[in-house]
Amino acid sequence: MGRRKKVVGETGDASKAKYNFCDTAHDGPFLECLLELTESGFITNGTCKNGVFKQIQKMMEKKVPECGLKAKRTIQNRYKKLKHWFHSTVMMRGLSGFGWDPVQECINADKAVWDIFIAVCLVIYVLILFQIECTQTP
Repeated sequence: MGRRKKVVGETGDASKAKYNFCDTAHDGPFLECLLELTESGFITNGTCKNGVFKQIQKMMEKKVPECGLKAKRTIQNRYKKLKHWFHSTVMMRGLSGFGWDPVQECINADKAVWDIFIAVCLVIYVLILFQIECTQTP
């Protein structure tokens, strides 16, 4: 069972607190829900129709009753994070030198390729910070 974060209610009474998952332990059932909703047409090309997050909440309650997934924002954030990871993985697999290890189910590359990738990411990060810094000065 995954780690859960205790959210104390407005009254401050910890006995009436709701729990939300904040770990990857429930990603399997969560992804199953997303696949079912994609097959049924609620999610198309990464775009969700109205009410899809409420539908995910109901589906998760059936699949993992102890999950306690209640907040719409929690579901949206998890969806966004998984979508970002997916797009990052697809992008990296498309780059020269990167491959997929089917046994460990992860991206693999030689050390030289990783070093170049990290260096490029750091340069991009610095440029973004520099751009932010330049726009904030009067």
